[in-house]
Amino acid sequence: MSNQQDSELTQSGSEQTSVREGDFPSAWIEGLLELADKTLDPGAKVKLLKGCAGAHYRSAKMAEIAAPFAGDLGRFLAHLAESWQWKISYDASAGVILADENKDSCVCPLARGGARLSPLLCRCSEGFAERMFGAVTGKPVRATVVRSILRGDPSCAYRIELGKG
Repeated sequence: MSNQQDSELTQSGSEQTSVREGDFPSAWIEGLLELADKTLDPGAKVKLLKGCAGAHYRSAKMAEIAAPFAGDLGRFLAHLAESWQWKISYDASAGVILADENKDSCVCPLARGGARLSPLLCRCSEGFAERMFGAVTGKPVRATVVRSILRGDPSCAYRIELGKG
């Protein structure tokens, strides 16, 4: 990368306005996502953000939450519907779950407070869902965000493919 390209990247739009003290974490994350969008190839973006899901998964203590449901996907899906108010449809023959968070705001702790973050952040949510459903099923899982509030949709929804990874 040339010095000019490096200079252009470090002078992104998020640096052109002053940041209130309490907004620093959101501004830092916004800058990181913007830089990742500009500089990384698509595969690296996915790997980076899905890898970051581990921090949220650990802080939410999801391993402990998922453990009682290990091996009982039906009971876990019922838990998501009852306790989290998710809308769930499950095609057992295809091994595909469609899970709608059924919320009108982004539940990601990084987007709280109305932060306008890149939809690239949704790749982290895919990684979180893969870990969560993988822990319950004991199988590799592939999650894809099919709707996202950060993308302008009314709620966030995932396609979970069991036995894929």
